[in-house]
Amino acid sequence: MRIGAVILAAGEANRFGSNKLIKEVYGVPIIRRVVSAVEGIDKVIVVGKYYQELMRILEDQVVLYNPYWSKGMSTSLKLGIRFFQDYDGVIVLLGDMPFITRDTVNRIIQSFTVDCDIVVPTHKGVRGNPVLLHKRTFPLIMNLEGDIGARAIMDKVKKICYVESGEEVLIDVDTPSDLTSKKHP
Repeated sequence: MRIGAVILAAGEANRFGSNKLIKEVYGVPIIRRVVSAVEGIDKVIVVGKYYQELMRILEDQVVLYNPYWSKGMSTSLKLGIRFFQDYDGVIVLLGDMPFITRDTVNRIIQSFTVDCDIVVPTHKGVRGNPVLLHKRTFPLIMNLEGDIGARAIMDKVKKICYVESGEEVLIDVDTPSDLTSKKHP
């Protein structure tokens, strides 16, 4: 099956107060850590408010600018889905989750079967990210509006497949203190 990767990196980062995706974790910008988790997979990074800063870091990547980024996450998700509309599925990564690894991504992709509408990683029973969406879900995604993501369609699909993962599927960076206070796996 052909799987594409969409990295959502268009947000305003209100709680952080600046472009958190260029901040470094272990000497590497957060967004580059996320990109490395999908190395070798067809991918697109959807950028918005901080596109100028991000383009300098992502000059070797396929990047889509979302002019409607201020209308919420759904606009970026829809752009990414449209980019991979002919693929069997899309794994959606959040640009502010620097501890997602290639092993995590591989585990999610390997759990994807034709019966799964969505593959969701969990850690000790708590749902996390990234999620993998079957192409059957794309029309549902295209109907989303506002600052919501794929979680909004979970009650509208037939089968959600879960895969137990490490705690990296739960850790994101929302505030400057998250860079030092979160327990890093």
